[in-house]
Amino acid sequence: MKKIALTISLFSIVILAYFLFEPVFTYYFGRSITLNRQSLHPDISHLDSVRNKADELLAREFQTINAPSLSASIGMGDSVIWSNSIGYSDLDNNLLADTATKYRIGSVSKTIASVGLGLLFQDRILSPNSTVGDYVTYVSGSVANLTVKELASHTSGIRNYGMCICFPIWEYYNNDQFNTTEKSVSVFADDKLLFTPGQDFSYSSYNYTLLTTVMEGASKTGYNQFIQSRVLEPLNLQHTIPDNALDPVPNTAIFYDSEESYFKKSYPVNNSNKWAGGGYLSTPTDLVKFGNGILNYKLVNSTTTELLFNPVELKSGEVNVQNYALGWRNDLIHKVFDDGREVVVVHHGGTAVGSTAILMLLPEYNVSIALAMNSSGETTDLFALAYKIIDLFFE
Repeated sequence: MKKIALTISLFSIVILAYFLFEPVFTYYFGRSITLNRQSLHPDISHLDSVRNKADELLAREFQTINAPSLSASIGMGDSVIWSNSIGYSDLDNNLLADTATKYRIGSVSKTIASVGLGLLFQDRILSPNSTVGDYVTYVSGSVANLTVKELASHTSGIRNYGMCICFPIWEYYNNDQFNTTEKSVSVFADDKLLFTPGQDFSYSSYNYTLLTTVMEGASKTGYNQFIQSRVLEPLNLQHTIPDNALDPVPNTAIFYDSEESYFKKSYPVNNSNKWAGGGYLSTPTDLVKFGNGILNYKLVNSTTTELLFNPVELKSGEVNVQNYALGWRNDLIHKVFDDGREVVVVHHGGTAVGSTAILMLLPEYNVSIALAMNSSGETTDLFALAYKIIDLFFE
């Protein structure tokens, strides 16, 4: 009997460990898939010289970027001037990516929330100093006193993802369905703030989960519905949608983790607890249309845009360490052009489970550029390629 009891106990421990650390098991023991890059070519072959050079650049860079597929787009003025993709959206079924293939855009979702917030500012429904407690009845204490500005700029002191008494043990890999923002906020609402609001900076997508509840309370509309009707539809962004695990949509990339030249399907996650902070799918082409709309004031006027783009100062009077504004980073960068001139770049990167994306705006040149790939990774390579593409079109 003791041996049976011991066997049952050990078996139970193994099962418990599996579900607690399932993302690790998925990564290390999932089936590996190799990719023959040499045989792949861009989806579109452009005929004119500059666009053809961009096609060739995309093909060259794809050889070194560790992802099954790579998609890119650039816009100037009010037009998308080049888009292309290369690689597989689905390795198992040998499905090639095209410019309509949707990727998880991770924290680039915050830029969409930013414009939605700007519309509420412009409508005089919200202001940067509006507090959570004015619109959300189910939070209290220090969280209720946080301002919209503190949430949108990550100066609130709300913690980021952590470990939990849940399956799996990491909040980042959530696979539960959250049907209400109240349930999403309950994950962190009672936790102590990391610092006095406004005195420091700590990046956390939970800021945008709480900001979602404020925007819903102010607009009296569900967040996704508000974004659809006020942001996406006016700009005709037909491929930008919530990443709904319960309702998958066609031509969405399969998401992968990579190890050298091998790929494994990423652990399945549910992003319903962070629509505004990291829960949307899109294409680089749609993101460029979105950027064009912002730079040409199709949704929010120049005054509101400036408010959204200006890096937020801490109570000390110093700008926060990431030059973070209200849903955007705003940096002077000298890597964009070969001559090293400084350029104001308003941007955001997004790393999601099995996907990586960036969106960059150059207001001075009225240029938008976006890239995405269906592999977990750093945004550094995508930004480096974005600089090369921009420089190519300015030769």
